[in-house]
Amino acid sequence: MNYTEILYDVKNGVARITLNRPDRLNAWTRVMEEEFSSAIGAAEADEAVRVIMVTGAGRGFCAGADMSLLSGIIEEGGASVLQRDYSWLLQVGKPVIAAVNGHCVGLGFVIALYCDVRLAADTAKFSTIFAKRGLIAEYGLAWTLPRIASVGKALDLLLTARMFDGNEAARLGLVEHVFPEAEFAMRAIAYSEDIAQNVSPRSTRVMKAQVYAALDQPLSGAVTFAHKEMVKSLQCEDFKEGVAHFLEKRQAKFTGR
Repeated sequence: MNYTEILYDVKNGVARITLNRPDRLNAWTRVMEEEFSSAIGAAEADEAVRVIMVTGAGRGFCAGADMSLLSGIIEEGGASVLQRDYSWLLQVGKPVIAAVNGHCVGLGFVIALYCDVRLAADTAKFSTIFAKRGLIAEYGLAWTLPRIASVGKALDLLLTARMFDGNEAARLGLVEHVFPEAEFAMRAIAYSEDIAQNVSPRSTRVMKAQVYAALDQPLSGAVTFAHKEMVKSLQCEDFKEGVAHFLEKRQAKFTGR
């Protein structure tokens, strides 16, 4: 597919999807949504890809829905927005890393929270923004935000719609690592490449499924799931390679099988 509002490249096992409307802080459009979904699908299908990294061009990650999209929603009476769903990102088998380089607001905030791990520049700007637009906690944000932070923190961010930076995002538990702005792109790529090159892609796929399933499982269900997957893992090629590369003191060559 020829992309017009994103950039897509694969290097060292990492598929990098860059939202590419820098003059609008990568505000989300329907074209961007279609291209983003296509790129995720391409990365998921590509055996050379072990990790998917999502970031933004210029000063923004994603500043939310483009005003032209919001205007269209008003004209259509809101019917189209009710049909949209971004929770499918949780079903992507490969790790999805949000590299939040700048403004991450509204729908951009939603997208980031549906990624598996979030990295942020210290100067990144976050906001739920919805209450200041007369909207609500969109697209399942009322489910993701309290699970990643807490109920009280989620309500604080939703009710005030205030802006906060990468360092506060880390204190709130919304991002896993914060890097200085000048080093951010390099550090985000290094983090993603480390996962792509040094761990079993089969392991990451199963562990991701375990964690998300466990959010709605009792402990007994999580233990049963783990037992079944442990039996399978002991019979797979990546387990044999995991032992062999350690004993032979060499770089692992995982196949994902």
